[in-house]
Amino acid sequence: MTVRNLDRLFRPKSVALIGASRRPRAVGQVVARNLLRGGFAGAVIPVNPHEQAIEGVLAYHDIESLPVTPDLAVIATPPDTAFRS
Repeated sequence: MTVRNLDRLFRPKSVALIGASRRPRAVGQVVARNLLRGGFAGAVIPVNPHEQAIEGVLAYHDIESLPVTPDLAVIATPPDTAFRS
């Protein structure tokens, strides 16, 4: 692993949120809200097969649909559903 790889981990320009949610107090909703309202300057890319948008941001149905390769992915979904997201 190079320092450049660590830069993407600690200072990502884009974050995919696997399991982003609109359900109050769900982990995916809390993380989405914190990223979008907390001052993260990069792109937040919600992934949820059942939602059109999360916090007003277009949601993608699966990771294959993402328009870019994110620097970082946060998995906020139960293990048995992670690979379906």
